[in-house]
Amino acid sequence: MIFILVANIVFYLGLTLNGLKSSFIYDTSKVKPVQTHLVSLLIFIGYFFAFYRNIGLGFLEGIMGMVLSLFVNIGTILFMSIVYLLIFKERIPIRTKYIVFIGILLMVVIQTLTGSRSAILGLINFLIFAFLAIYDNIKIEKKYIAIGSILLPLMILIFAVSTFLRPRLENREKIGQETFEVLKEFDVKEIVIEGSDLVLAGVFDRIGFLDYCAETISNSDKYSGIFNPLFYFKSIVDNILTPGFMVFDTPKASNATTFVYNQRGTPSLSLVDEAYQSDQFTLYGEFYALFGKWFSLIPIFLTGFLFKRVYLNLDQNNIYLFFLKRAIILFVFYNTLNSFGLDWILSDIVGIFFTYKLFKSFFRFKNFATQEITKS
Repeated sequence: MIFILVANIVFYLGLTLNGLKSSFIYDTSKVKPVQTHLVSLLIFIGYFFAFYRNIGLGFLEGIMGMVLSLFVNIGTILFMSIVYLLIFKERIPIRTKYIVFIGILLMVVIQTLTGSRSAILGLINFLIFAFLAIYDNIKIEKKYIAIGSILLPLMILIFAVSTFLRPRLENREKIGQETFEVLKEFDVKEIVIEGSDLVLAGVFDRIGFLDYCAETISNSDKYSGIFNPLFYFKSIVDNILTPGFMVFDTPKASNATTFVYNQRGTPSLSLVDEAYQSDQFTLYGEFYALFGKWFSLIPIFLTGFLFKRVYLNLDQNNIYLFFLKRAIILFVFYNTLNSFGLDWILSDIVGIFFTYKLFKSFFRFKNFATQEITKS
């Protein structure tokens, strides 16, 4: 705990030394979104690749898996759409708004049915980072707080469903007959009355960020075979640079630690799905194990410093790309602070980068001052 407190001070010192800049103000009355049908088209493209198995293209699984992970990341597409809608919300056609909303809802459903427990959390994070990037703060009206309170039980239920499905699905990546057969066994009444272990314990385990941070720090010697440059190199090769096939059979660090504390032998990427587990080290736990106790304070300081420096020095020529880049940096910043591993973060960054590069031109607007259409 002492190390975490000291590391936290050092981290925020790195943020503070960059100083502050006045908030960026852009007169949105001078710009108007155009060709918004491209946003709808982009969402359809994203879900075409997401459901390729259901339209008879399952034989392309290797190629499609690479495309989905690197070039058509549906989460990034929806994140880009959310930022676009918030900037031009009063001028976006209602049809486009509905399509984005349906796209977001579908993402929550898909992630829940595949046993992912981060569906609602991911959506909330997208909204938070978009609002912070555009407005520098978040103001919530009382009515939305009331709506959130009403929806809280639904959010917990969704979490319970995904937790229930997670260990029972043999093929989590595909939504099909198996998914719905297992779902029939889910009894809401039983969960509410007797399922505190599934619901409350699962929820509190999920938000216990410091638990595994302390575990990683306390047992860093036992995890030395994972938290080292060679392991990260192999993980990056297998999980990022060679999608669709393996070279070293090395899982991400977050998926590898279970092999140590559950005594499952040598970490293996091919065995991850047999008992899937992803552990959250946080920046402090991972850097402690990777760089050593007090020496790790140097990279922790530099991480805070560099994130703030990049955030404050973005190009402001394009209103949409400026705010989108800010939102993405906040997203990566958050994921780094609550780290599932540097290799996991790099995987996210690669997927965001290629998706951003491929589809940024779908978000267009007209500047009345120049009467030119800007292709972001």
